[in-house]
Amino acid sequence: MKKRFDTERHAALSKAIMKKIGVKKDAADELAMRILNYFGYGEEVIDNALDQEDRRLFYFLQDVSLLKTAWEEAILPSGRTWRIFYWYLNVESIEESSDEIEDAKQETGLYDALPQGVWSRDEIREESS
Repeated sequence: MKKRFDTERHAALSKAIMKKIGVKKDAADELAMRILNYFGYGEEVIDNALDQEDRRLFYFLQDVSLLKTAWEEAILPSGRTWRIFYWYLNVESIEESSDEIEDAKQETGLYDALPQGVWSRDEIREESS
């Protein structure tokens, strides 16, 4: 997902949200845009940038494996330890989920959707007689 255009990134995240959470396309598109507004073109965002509501959303998305977290410690001049938390897009899970949806779409082709009677000439002749 690193080298994709932003629209492809949005589409992949939206499809993954639809699969993992089970929401409709419009809601998934809106949610994907909300998430990507934090990440921009990067793959990480510092936790301090999130408001309380979005932080709850990010924890939920972590529970369904669409986001990951990490943290690092820094020593302040006063000697106190300061933890900095980061959120990351779980690129592997997002790509896997969006690919599964693409595979499912490819399995049901145009001809698979037609009723079986279309393929039999005998049934058509009998109906027209």
